[in-house]
Amino acid sequence: MSSPNYSTESLDRINKLERIKTLWVDPFATRFDTTHLIKEINETYSAKINTENGDVSPFPTVEEVIANPKETYSIAGRIVLHRSFWKICFASLSDGIQRIQILFSRDNCSIRVNDELKSELIGSNETITAYKFAEKLIDLGDFIGVTGELFYTHKWELTLFVKEFTFLTKAIRPLPEKFHGLNDQEVLYRERNLDLVSNDETFKRFKLRSHIIREMRRFFESKWFDEVETAILQAQAGGAMARTFSTHHNDLDHDFVLRISLELDLKRTIGGGFSRVFEIGKNFRNEGTDPSHLQEFTMCEWYAAYADLDTNKKWTEEMFHHIASICLPSPIVQVMNKNGDLIDVDLSAKFDEKRFPELLSEYAGVDMFNDSMEQLQKIAKEVGVEKITWVGRANLLDDIYKKTARAKLIQPTFVFDYPEDLKPLARPNGDGTACCYQLVINGWEVVNSYGELINPIVQRSLFEVQSLAKAWGDEEAMEVDEVFLKAMEHGFPPMTGSGFGIDRLITLFTGQWNLRDVVLFPTMRPISIENSSK
Repeated sequence: MSSPNYSTESLDRINKLERIKTLWVDPFATRFDTTHLIKEINETYSAKINTENGDVSPFPTVEEVIANPKETYSIAGRIVLHRSFWKICFASLSDGIQRIQILFSRDNCSIRVNDELKSELIGSNETITAYKFAEKLIDLGDFIGVTGELFYTHKWELTLFVKEFTFLTKAIRPLPEKFHGLNDQEVLYRERNLDLVSNDETFKRFKLRSHIIREMRRFFESKWFDEVETAILQAQAGGAMARTFSTHHNDLDHDFVLRISLELDLKRTIGGGFSRVFEIGKNFRNEGTDPSHLQEFTMCEWYAAYADLDTNKKWTEEMFHHIASICLPSPIVQVMNKNGDLIDVDLSAKFDEKRFPELLSEYAGVDMFNDSMEQLQKIAKEVGVEKITWVGRANLLDDIYKKTARAKLIQPTFVFDYPEDLKPLARPNGDGTACCYQLVINGWEVVNSYGELINPIVQRSLFEVQSLAKAWGDEEAMEVDEVFLKAMEHGFPPMTGSGFGIDRLITLFTGQWNLRDVVLFPTMRPISIENSSK
């Protein structure tokens, strides 16, 4: 068995761990009963200080706390700052939400021992005061629980005077750079736990992600949507154009793929009688990685019976305005364009609208309806599209659009009327375009919405066109999905639907440039245990 590559400091902490046991203290406790969160104490009492007249009621000075004990508070957290001054020891305690200063006194502090260890180690206990324990055996990163009273220091800082503490966890490895934070980008992704504990901005970003998702759910609930869950393992991928991840189901002795979209099962749910549904779940697409694409990502998709694309657009804009007003400090966020420039994006303004054919004409000189495949391949090569052969016409038009027009769309813009063949699950408009839109922000496709196709005969025909393109070598094209077609043949109501990547949306909302910056533990190439432990 290989041993961890411990530093000198880690070995010193391990020695402290063994010494802690001889003091009848468990270095890895099972629980601690708190009376308050640090956030509750800070929000309730910090505002009561009045520095103008020196009134810090209701809290006394530390001398008064010692002389006349009053109400006690029990809190727990990680030690993130630690310093000693002769007869007192200050520390900062973080419970993962907020921090508070605590004070240990040489003459007025006790430590709770473990009765089981005490009975096991009779005779091994050395003499040490609780204050010396706090001063010498507690390190940055350790977890403790404390009970005491609140007071203000002479510098008007709210502080908890520790009467008793319980040691909870000894951190064997130190926090990065003595709690000044991580800077190596790869380490930030690989060891997000250290990024969270050492970088306040990172911690706040992921708290904001949770807040945004919570508000999404509230928005859909306000529109009478039901949240549902569908399968990740699927016999056949559908609902999008993408390469798949494959796996084998041992019990069923069958190969399955990881889903690339939530769409088809949610539409089948609407066909089964639900009128409005949404799902937040993982999708997997075996494609390249760049700042706006990950192979594993979180999607939200919703479908509403009896509603059309105009209602869809209205709700989408409402949802963005709602999240911006509730979750963000300002509806104007800064995004970084491809040149590295920061640009203001207004999420509260009326969203712009453009047509896909007109954007192609304006930025690439393409006539979407009349240009030959040979002309499109020539233009595609000129604008830098890498793959121009063995690609269907619709996909080639989309690639040209992505290389030219899309990057110019910085402010939120609804782009309508994509090629019909590019959107085989959307209702055809009858002119070669599909009833759909994408919401584009900063050149990123953030929302994809359809006026849904419910005619199974037309749907089969469009699937067959996709299947033929796949046979010609287009790896991302769809195949005929008989299970979905059978469900559609039983009857779907008129409906509209939307899908959006939560990672991409939050990346924009938080002013990041890479999706990995809003994913807690993004997929990375594994490294050796020996290297990772250094």
